[in-house]
Amino acid sequence: THFVLLIFQGSIFFPLPDGSGLLFNLSGTADAPRAVGKIQRDVPCKTSYVELLTVTNWLKKPQRFRVKIEPLKDKLDTGSSVKGGEYIDIPADSKKDYKLSFYAYKEGSSAVKVIFTNELTGEYQFYEVTFRGTRPGTTATIELSTLVRQSFPHVVNIENPLPYQVNFIVNCTVTEVLFPTQFSIPPNSQGQFTFEYQPLKVGVVRGLLELNSPDLGLYFYDLVLTATPGAPEKAVYFRTSLGSSITQVAKFLNFSKQKTDYTCKVENPDFHVEKSVAAAPGSTGGTEVVLDVLFEPSVLGEQRAMLFITSSVGGEYTIPLFGTCDPPKPQGPFTVKAGTNIPLLFRNVFSTTTQFTFQVDNPLFHVTKQNESIRSHKEHRIIVSFDGSDVGSTAAVMGKLVVSCAHTAGGNSNVQWVYYLKGI
Repeated sequence: THFVLLIFQGSIFFPLPDGSGLLFNLSGTADAPRAVGKIQRDVPCKTSYVELLTVTNWLKKPQRFRVKIEPLKDKLDTGSSVKGGEYIDIPADSKKDYKLSFYAYKEGSSAVKVIFTNELTGEYQFYEVTFRGTRPGTTATIELSTLVRQSFPHVVNIENPLPYQVNFIVNCTVTEVLFPTQFSIPPNSQGQFTFEYQPLKVGVVRGLLELNSPDLGLYFYDLVLTATPGAPEKAVYFRTSLGSSITQVAKFLNFSKQKTDYTCKVENPDFHVEKSVAAAPGSTGGTEVVLDVLFEPSVLGEQRAMLFITSSVGGEYTIPLFGTCDPPKPQGPFTVKAGTNIPLLFRNVFSTTTQFTFQVDNPLFHVTKQNESIRSHKEHRIIVSFDGSDVGSTAAVMGKLVVSCAHTAGGNSNVQWVYYLKGI
């Protein structure tokens, strides 16, 4: 605004009692008006703010003022806006508030001069206002909940009001949030930023998501992320006979980004597994880890168990185990030459020391002991000898060895192990 210096001329006459008088010529200049006020405000970025400017009408009649907002510096930053109505009407001899709106996308200072001009007389008044955009608060709080190891996507919408493309850099304090480190939004459009929450451990995690643009400034999102227990992994099934064992492979996907050791534990003593298993760093989709599980039943029928695999880094997995134990299968025939003996290996599959009885159904076969107390899960050699045929025949002599134990040791059924014998 350019002010034109105005010069005013006038005179004043004072008559005196003697008939003479005094005449004074008057000359005055009007300087530019001073600012009604100089205002400074700190406003957090991404927050709409309205400053009220009081405008005075000093005349005895209504006045209309045209409003002009001009920067005190060369121009306003593209990341902020200062605006208000084009006109304000004020009744005679009164005051009225003018609403000046400010919004900043990024930190910085915006200094403006707000001029209220009567277009008929050219008289005006003005304010100098400086807004300082400060670090923004939280844009929004994002609350998500999902099962562990299940990816949960979330979309954040961001407006780009600028006539050119803007770029963002992304940071997050939660390691279980997967996101692109950079993204862009076309001019004058709404963009979408998508991240995924893939938790490894049960619990609630709080964190901060930060989107930073040189043009639109910082966007902060508080994260409240809840991970609930996941479904068990694929079950493993076993089937074998009492006195035997079977090994199957259990599998799970490791999502931990670092190498870790998992502790393995199963609550049923008939299932056996290594105490720990090492896992290589997991890929985005998970890296498969395998471990052997041994089923050596000690009772007939169906059994169930749960395998727990845990790590302070990778979380917890559960794998259901289903085992079926059939009655012992007959073994043999085992060949014994006349006048010699052979050892037959027998294992106590029960969890306690148990008394076993050994009986042969053919008197030409003999065992050195009729019974033996065998410790839990230990092997015992049963020595079987053959006298030879008592009729001088060269034909093979058949028989069988029956191993049995007390009814309580074998569970609800009588259990016998049969070894077929062939004497030659």
